[in-house]
Amino acid sequence: MHTPKGSVHQFSNPHEEVARALVVLTPGIGAQYFPDVAAITNAGDGADRARLGAVMFRYGLLPAQPQ
Repeated sequence: MHTPKGSVHQFSNPHEEVARALVVLTPGIGAQYFPDVAAITNAGDGADRARLGAVMFRYGLLPAQPQ
């Protein structure tokens, strides 16, 4: 998969089995981004969009606006 800078994209796994991906970011945003997002999404109370947005902003990313 190639995602050009600024393009809208997402990842999901609608299946019961664990999915794994090798992600190469160039230039990198920092490996800590993914554990930071995982901590929010795996908290058990649903993904808090405000907290996810704050993490994205900290790494220079912007959430896509709903269409």
